[in-house]
Amino acid sequence: MRIGDLDLDVRSAGSGVPFIWAHGLMSSMDAEDALDILQWQHFPASLRLVRYDARGHGAGAPCAQASWSQLGQDMLAIADAIGDRSFIAGGWSMGCASALYAALHAPARVAGLVLILPPTLWEVRAAQAALYRRAIALAAAMGEARFARLIASDAGGALPSWLLKAAPHLATAARHGVRRMSAPAMLALFEGAAASDLPPRAALAALAATPALIVGWSGDPSHPLASAQELHRLLPRSSLFLAHDHHDVLAIPARVRQFTQGIAAAR
Repeated sequence: MRIGDLDLDVRSAGSGVPFIWAHGLMSSMDAEDALDILQWQHFPASLRLVRYDARGHGAGAPCAQASWSQLGQDMLAIADAIGDRSFIAGGWSMGCASALYAALHAPARVAGLVLILPPTLWEVRAAQAALYRRAIALAAAMGEARFARLIASDAGGALPSWLLKAAPHLATAARHGVRRMSAPAMLALFEGAAASDLPPRAALAALAATPALIVGWSGDPSHPLASAQELHRLLPRSSLFLAHDHHDVLAIPARVRQFTQGIAAAR
């Protein structure tokens, strides 16, 4: 699908109210399918599930413009391209920020938000940005090819230790998408992530009437519970679910389906 100056891979299944979903940093549709935490194969056909590989991800070429704000504009452009003005926006990690920015850019168009694993935000974002910039410096010091292999080998370590202990196969699945990425693509994405944050808290007042499901999990410093809890405080029509063990994680897909079906039924 042509989105601005990019060709993005897009998948659509089902019919009805669109639910446009964005994956996380250095992930892709295929990588999410390998993880299978969200069990998209069981998503109800009564909603139109639209997934895509974000700019700079998947089979796409490296892209210099990968800020969260731009990713939010991409989500709106996908909604335009599929011919729907109103939709449910959702995402995981970076995709969560993409969905929030889509809603902030066009609040009247987003009927609901599914925000899974909100990333570091506001006061703690600077420390996360510093990690990305150190990674960029490391790539320059050790060579891009070696750097790409190092990042790919450690991709599974980003998941909480309690989740890997209960489901060790997820470590291999987490490396699935990263192994296919080139070093230039990784570095472009790190640059975009380092430069990104949400606007000031007061800006979220524009979403006060937007229903939201927020999901966080413990033991993941890149997706701290504090981010999920603060978004829940700032979005008055939100519900919050926190996962602390594998059993909780297994409950996430049903909660997403229930929430999105409820939004669709209310329209």
